[in-house]
Amino acid sequence: MTRSVWLAFTPRDSLFIRDGRVFDAGADNVARAVWPSPSTIAGAVGAAFGREPVEVRGPGLARRSRRGRWTPYFRTPADVVAVGEHEVARLSPRDMPEGSTTDLGVVRSWLGATGSVGMEQRWGGWLPGDEMRRYLAGELTARVTPAGGIRHLDQDPAQTEPHVGLARTENRTARTGFLYQAAHLRLAEGWGFLAECVLPDDWGEVEPRRSVQFGGRGRQAWVEVADAVRWPAPPSDERAFSGGRVAVYVATPALWPEGWRIPTPEGAELVTAAVGDAEPVATATPGPRGGRPNNRMLRWAVPAGSVYCLRFADAATARAWALGGAHAPGAHGTAYGRERENRLRTAGFGVVLTGVWT
Repeated sequence: MTRSVWLAFTPRDSLFIRDGRVFDAGADNVARAVWPSPSTIAGAVGAAFGREPVEVRGPGLARRSRRGRWTPYFRTPADVVAVGEHEVARLSPRDMPEGSTTDLGVVRSWLGATGSVGMEQRWGGWLPGDEMRRYLAGELTARVTPAGGIRHLDQDPAQTEPHVGLARTENRTARTGFLYQAAHLRLAEGWGFLAECVLPDDWGEVEPRRSVQFGGRGRQAWVEVADAVRWPAPPSDERAFSGGRVAVYVATPALWPEGWRIPTPEGAELVTAAVGDAEPVATATPGPRGGRPNNRMLRWAVPAGSVYCLRFADAATARAWALGGAHAPGAHGTAYGRERENRLRTAGFGVVLTGVWT
């Protein structure tokens, strides 16, 4: 048996988290920082508890209120687009014109919006949890609507902060003249990262450490238990998933065996997808006794915010896959696409939320 605990990590300083691509301070002059990946947050969770939980599902961006409550935010789904300056629409599958071909093979439809003129651009930004619930329920429709009716954060709550460094030799002495610039990220006041931690019951009551290393260069983050945090609820109406239609929103970067293609569930077909640019992610296995990590590898991940439209044979089958039942868990709010014990799954790559599409 297991139980879930949510942890919130508030950076105490700027963040320096690299994407894993090779950087030589003597040959390159700029090192760029990126948002923390699932492996970063999983490492912080392990440090907070002093041991590895069953699974970590994150990271999620979140804002802390004055009363100490955390509100999760999610990257705006890739199928929600800006139409002009003040209107938005949610794209929906459209049959390809006769004779159209693509190099994707498995996709038979493209995405469009009723009332648009074909000049849409990704809206970008972030949606708070309650707006994501509306999205999953299909309340953000394919028709063009005023953007002002949707709570939306236009920009990332982080600024790039340049830091100048001096390259060092193998024995850690300075290399004269080898200056470089490293870009750090600094979150705005009140912002942090969330992670759902799946713990075994035999752990009993555990208290996380109050502060852990978060990312590189010895940067630290405060740790606290985040009560009352949940993934946005999936549609619960009995009429949901009509026609066997399930929209799969990618909440954390996904590393799937076939690259951008989501592993298609048995009995379903992939109708279409809205996928952003691939993100470089470095992964590694823990070293012995806390030593240097082993098996470092650079991979390319499906970015958070990507959306896949699946079609099952009927609503009951779609609902069972998305939400689960008495004998099997559903995909909603879990890391999808890898075997249960796979480290990419237990670290939180590919957490998905399920909803509907029209």
